[in-house]
Amino acid sequence: MKILKNNIIKIVLLSIIFPVVLVVMGNFIHVKSVGSLMQGMGDLVVFLVAYFLNQRYFRQKIAWFNSHQVAAQLYTALPAIIIVAFLDSPVLMATDFQIKWQVIIVCLLVGLAEEFIFRGILVKLFLKVLNGDALGSVVGSGIIFGLIHFMNLRSLPFGYVSAQVIFAAAIGIIFGAIYIKTNNLLIVILLHALRDMFPMFSSKMMAQAATTSFSMATLYVMIIFLFIAVTIAYTQLRDFTVKKDEI
Repeated sequence: MKILKNNIIKIVLLSIIFPVVLVVMGNFIHVKSVGSLMQGMGDLVVFLVAYFLNQRYFRQKIAWFNSHQVAAQLYTALPAIIIVAFLDSPVLMATDFQIKWQVIIVCLLVGLAEEFIFRGILVKLFLKVLNGDALGSVVGSGIIFGLIHFMNLRSLPFGYVSAQVIFAAAIGIIFGAIYIKTNNLLIVILLHALRDMFPMFSSKMMAQAATTSFSMATLYVMIIFLFIAVTIAYTQLRDFTVKKDEI
């Protein structure tokens, strides 16, 4: 069907892969807690489904790793590294802080699945739709990435999820800018995993987060962070031109 070749339709279809596959998986596998191996299994299935569809349908070239100008790539990723380090650092002071290999594995699988879909494929589709507009592409993909997190309402309170949606959109925009500029998906996979895993190293902090209620103060902070994220992406991409063979 000709309509299925339309890149906007591809964006819509790609955006629903993650929730649809996880919902289907939920009918067969019960996830007992955040960070469980069953959650990692669900994300692995999401990745495999998305990988297969990309090979057969979406057909977007994925830049998994780039060994050139590593120092420049790390400099591009520096704002995200600082943000992730700042957000994760309080966990190091938790009395029950404990590195858990299961959490590391699960978070790497989550990072792999989500970055492959929302940065690896989705950003490239937006570049096609927006004729190479890098900033518009990372903002568009970041917003969709944020909205997907509303599915967490199944297990988390509205206050926590609403802040999570805005935060995810913001961090997605920053990660998108990094991916476009570095052509290195591995960097954002690792940053994503590091951001997710550290809070899970403390059961007390996870329990605290689960009881977070909605507040206007939290909303304002997240909106400010979203503005900062767009500013960072704009600064990094304003003089950057996407090569035609990368669109």
